[in-house]
Amino acid sequence: MQLVGYSNSGKTTLLTKLIPLLEQKGLRVGVIKHDGGHDFEIDQPGKDTWRYREAGASLVAITSQTKTAMIEQRPLPLAVLIERMGQAGADLVLVEGFKQEAYPKLVLIRKNEDQELVRRLTHVEGIVCWQDGRYGDFPHFSIDDASEIASFLFNKRNK
Repeated sequence: MQLVGYSNSGKTTLLTKLIPLLEQKGLRVGVIKHDGGHDFEIDQPGKDTWRYREAGASLVAITSQTKTAMIEQRPLPLAVLIERMGQAGADLVLVEGFKQEAYPKLVLIRKNEDQELVRRLTHVEGIVCWQDGRYGDFPHFSIDDASEIASFLFNKRNK
């Protein structure tokens, strides 16, 4: 399920509330974050993995007793990322962003003018709003009701 909305609509904060609730329901949750056009950096300059990438490696992996990360020097389509999350054991993949992708979406509406997103996007499954109001015939959730949203996601996944 995608969580989409404009900047500062609460996507990341909501995700951080949903993840533990969904994990408590027995789901292994994967999360994909879209960094819309920025050149993010997860590696630290001067560290070994950074040096390998600077030397020209197309793929760099690091693993420890508790975690693994792999850095690829290319963008990947969302479908590939979702598939890889599933292969890694995710029961549910939550996606922050990628508004134009054709996956089920929860649209976050912070201000009245954000409503145009609901009309413009495809595959809208529900609305998460900051204010009371009707935004079409979709299920509506308050931004403050993470447990109800988690139940909605859990039930959608199990259909």
